[in-house]
Amino acid sequence: MRSLIISIVLLLAAVAVCAAPQAQSFFPKDGVTQFLVQNLDLATFRSSLGPRLSPEKHTFAGLGVVATHVTEDDVVFEDDEWSYKIRILRRADINKDGIEDLEVCFTDRAKQGTYSTQQALLVTRYSSSSYVVALRFEVNGCEAY
Repeated sequence: MRSLIISIVLLLAAVAVCAAPQAQSFFPKDGVTQFLVQNLDLATFRSSLGPRLSPEKHTFAGLGVVATHVTEDDVVFEDDEWSYKIRILRRADINKDGIEDLEVCFTDRAKQGTYSTQQALLVTRYSSSSYVVALRFEVNGCEAY
């Protein structure tokens, strides 16, 4: 009898896990790094790009910053003075709000001088017509990077 009760409890737990709703995603299935070039709202987190931002120009594409290297997980922007890199570390509903997020590591380096920062960001998109925004949420992604 005891093993029957344990089996039923395990079965119900498995059904509950399978029935858990899938996080809604407003990110494309493929080409997410290129999507970030067009849609990441740079005004939602601090970076050296801050002084260049305006209401009309607040994405890499809007600023005319061109990606020099794009892979499935990385996008790099380099010119004579600056280097920026975004690495996608994972896709999941990290903050458990029912919407898929991206945990990314953002690197911001001056090629001359000593300015160099790296920060883990939780970014999300709330609808199919919104920009990708950084959220204030603790993630530790750059530690492993």
